[in-house]
Amino acid sequence: MWKHCALVEILRRAGAATRRVRYVETHAGEGRYALGPTGEWTEGIGRLWGASALRGASDLEDGAVARYVAICRALGTGEVRPESYPGSPLLAHAVLGDGAELALWERDAAACARLATHLGSAAARITEGDGLAALASMTAATVVLVDPPWSQKADWIAVPDAVLRAARALPDACLVLWYPVKSLTRPNAMLARCEAEGVSGTVAELVTTSLKHQRSRLNGSGLLLIRPPAGTLEALAAAAPLIGRACATRTDAWSFRMHAW
Repeated sequence: MWKHCALVEILRRAGAATRRVRYVETHAGEGRYALGPTGEWTEGIGRLWGASALRGASDLEDGAVARYVAICRALGTGEVRPESYPGSPLLAHAVLGDGAELALWERDAAACARLATHLGSAAARITEGDGLAALASMTAATVVLVDPPWSQKADWIAVPDAVLRAARALPDACLVLWYPVKSLTRPNAMLARCEAEGVSGTVAELVTTSLKHQRSRLNGSGLLLIRPPAGTLEALAAAAPLIGRACATRTDAWSFRMHAW
């Protein structure tokens, strides 16, 4: 949810600044997801779906969170609660329109097939393969989203290294790396490596379950943002408290950190 709220804001601003946007995603998934009666969504988009969290926050009613929720409701299904949820490729197409170029990679063949069905856009090029490896030979992009499963410990070195190489090879692109937060040990080590490499970046990390309360699911997630469009960081800083308060699993127990180098 935090990732998608940020993505909508980044793409909205990139589209306003550039005549034609080339959006690249390395782990695109299947594009749309059915939501059962229970699940992690109940602590995320489920808290915002009815827009009740926005009431009384007039300064944010037309902000990043409201825009994100409106697009989710337009692309998803369900009245009282969300019954299906759009993935990032559908969100990107909805924000950018048919004039944008979408280059999407997904390693799973079945997910690729479902993505093609859900997207149904001639502007999208869907490739079954390793999107992270494809970054090495990429020559053009406006916005790149890297959203790996983080299934192996080695990913915490290999993934950011690939992103930093891409940042150097694509000097005009905005790169966004999503990572999970279950503790701060691996994220902090990864971010220290990134900072030491000399590529300027900003971390925007939102935790909705205090790290003092360990659990098997996510405590929160973070984004490493490299060259985000003007105004993005300010918009996310304003959105984080609204999402934090609405989605905290314990009353008022949420945190947000933004760090730039």
